[in-house]
Amino acid sequence: MTTAIELLRQGRTEELWQKYCSFIDLSLEEFMEIQKRLLMEQIDLLSKCELGCKLLGDKVPTSVEEFRQVVPLTIYEDYKPYLPEKREDALPVKPLFWAHTTGRSGEYEFKWVPVPEGVLQTWVKSSLSALVFSSCHNRGDIALREHDKFLYSMAPPPYISGIIPHGLSKEFPFDFLPPLDEAGITSFHERLEKGFQLAFREGLDFFGGVTSVLVSIGERFARRTGGMKASREFLHPKSLFRVTRGLIRSKVTKRPMLPKDLWTVKGILASGTDTGIFKEKVKHYWGRYPLEIYAGTEFNMIAMQTWDYEGLTFIHDGNFLEFVPEEEHIRLKLDSTYQPRTLLLSELESGEKYEIVVTNFKGGAFVRYRPGDLIKIIAPRNEKLNIDIPQMVFESRVDDVINLAGFARLTEKIIWRAIDEAGIGYEEWTVKKDIRDQQPALHLYIELKEEEDRDEKEMEEAIHEKLKSLDPFYDDLEKMLGLEPIWVTILPSGSFRRYIAEKMAAGAELAQLKPPHINPSDEIIGKLLRSGEADT
Repeated sequence: MTTAIELLRQGRTEELWQKYCSFIDLSLEEFMEIQKRLLMEQIDLLSKCELGCKLLGDKVPTSVEEFRQVVPLTIYEDYKPYLPEKREDALPVKPLFWAHTTGRSGEYEFKWVPVPEGVLQTWVKSSLSALVFSSCHNRGDIALREHDKFLYSMAPPPYISGIIPHGLSKEFPFDFLPPLDEAGITSFHERLEKGFQLAFREGLDFFGGVTSVLVSIGERFARRTGGMKASREFLHPKSLFRVTRGLIRSKVTKRPMLPKDLWTVKGILASGTDTGIFKEKVKHYWGRYPLEIYAGTEFNMIAMQTWDYEGLTFIHDGNFLEFVPEEEHIRLKLDSTYQPRTLLLSELESGEKYEIVVTNFKGGAFVRYRPGDLIKIIAPRNEKLNIDIPQMVFESRVDDVINLAGFARLTEKIIWRAIDEAGIGYEEWTVKKDIRDQQPALHLYIELKEEEDRDEKEMEEAIHEKLKSLDPFYDDLEKMLGLEPIWVTILPSGSFRRYIAEKMAAGAELAQLKPPHINPSDEIIGKLLRSGEADT
């Protein structure tokens, strides 16, 4: 099969666009036809392996409708002992690699995910699609050039972000900074240091990663260059010219030198639940918006923005997509045995929220899998660019996990331990993800025991230190991003008691009286705060 670089070298840019970007030209009907065909191919693969037989049940579905009726929804625990133990003999296709993603704090460190050849090829194809969109100005525009410089700012293998560049390099000869054979054996800071040293000399065209990391890189870069002194890395003529030009640009604007003063990047790819929060900061430091992608280790790339940087367009050939309506999702949270109805992409409504459900194509392992994400449909199609596919945005996590900056995934259990081990005497607490000073925060609302004499700052420091010792990924938030995300609000005495009394008076069931410890709604927080004001 002809690669992207071969098409570019031969001047066949129209074919290059068609190969990687023409999915945005599919009609919704064509999109669904491809989805259904690829699902039936995947069911055939699943029917011939141990894991597939377990998930599909006694009878192999013979249609998409039967598949959705008889195969239950799954979560990662349903794949034990196959995936955690890397049981390749039980899988539909032997993997080329095993990738891992962050697990659940206090339960298991990693979720291991098999990556067969077909899945990796889809990752590579989608990544190139996103790179084209991030650097183009209109349909058919190809800004990729041989040996474009790509800053390696992602996690190394066995994270999927470190596996993809190896597949990408076979399709298109990016010059990774530092080179791939060096990037995997160095620490995050060493990779960035080496990458920027090379970028000063060679230039910088593309980079990507978790959005909060991209902002952190920009912030650290600005602090460093604000007090920049002559050093050996700047003595190279190309580096000296770049720095001199950057200093002039920053002096003209009367601010510290920023990355955008040194490089005019072609494109930036960004993922992570905080992308919407950080995109303006990314543009401030780097001179352009990041192109948002919605992807995950277990389910490949599901959707991406195009060159208008607005809603995300769904991708047709990575997974069979189903959607649990929000009201069905709420019933499932109250009753874990409930089997909710799902909708297909062609049945979704604008303005509504859905929990996403995926079935991997091309030999992947996950079947009707719930990754735990809530998305929102913002439009039935992209009218501006004439894309006949529903447009989405990431809304939130739906489980009892708080994801901070794409690094730490904190459970109720680990937060509870940190509060207890910090020696804090409390009546009750609840915690949610929030924004403080334009940074992601773990906002703890806590009612202390009457005899407890603590201030909020003291508790923030104590809980932060305990979480660092209990969860290595949380520890990385400070080491890599300089974040101390704990934010404590002390509620007045009796706040939870009055909240429960109010719920009882309203006729709430016993199971719904107490606020959840993790991810309470804004309505619940508002009621707690009003309850706390009752005696003031």
